[in-house]
Amino acid sequence: MTTNQTLRQTNAFAMLDGLKFGLYWCFGFMCMVKGVGNGALSSLGMMVVISAPFLGGYLAHRFEGQVRPDEPVSYGKAYLYSALLYLYAAIILSVAAFVYFRWFDGGSFVTDYMAIHNSPEMQQALHQSGMQEFFNTAVKQSGFSNLEEMLRSISAADIAASLFNANFFIGLILSLPTALVGKTSSRYKQQNNL
Repeated sequence: MTTNQTLRQTNAFAMLDGLKFGLYWCFGFMCMVKGVGNGALSSLGMMVVISAPFLGGYLAHRFEGQVRPDEPVSYGKAYLYSALLYLYAAIILSVAAFVYFRWFDGGSFVTDYMAIHNSPEMQQALHQSGMQEFFNTAVKQSGFSNLEEMLRSISAADIAASLFNANFFIGLILSLPTALVGKTSSRYKQQNNL
């Protein structure tokens, strides 16, 4: 198989699996956004976040099994697949976040967050830990009169860009161990004289 064919094949698998992976991330994101103030939903969102690297490893291992008959999967090819997988998932998540915050949220996330932030228990915890002064200083340095005004000033595009950047760079790092799972094992190569 030529290098160009290998790249196209790897990209095609990563794109299809990245779509599924991105939808999984969107589910976790929605659980976390809607879970502000709801412990069960927020916990479900955290479970998605924690399980994402394991799902990435599973998808990379499945990719290796699917393309192994054509040629063994090197660590480099497995890393490329993994990095593209996380890239496509990050694109899907950031687009979904933009759409949600631009047209569907209507400020409910900030309202729910501020309700928790302003609760007596949270205020007591913030004062005891010294975080209330940190929030006040950050808000004043940003030129806003209060935290709610500052949070409401963040646009949907800013949220989407931040999510994309964070997930893309985390994906590059997670691709290192994921590629170990996705490469053809040396035992298989020895057994088949590859």
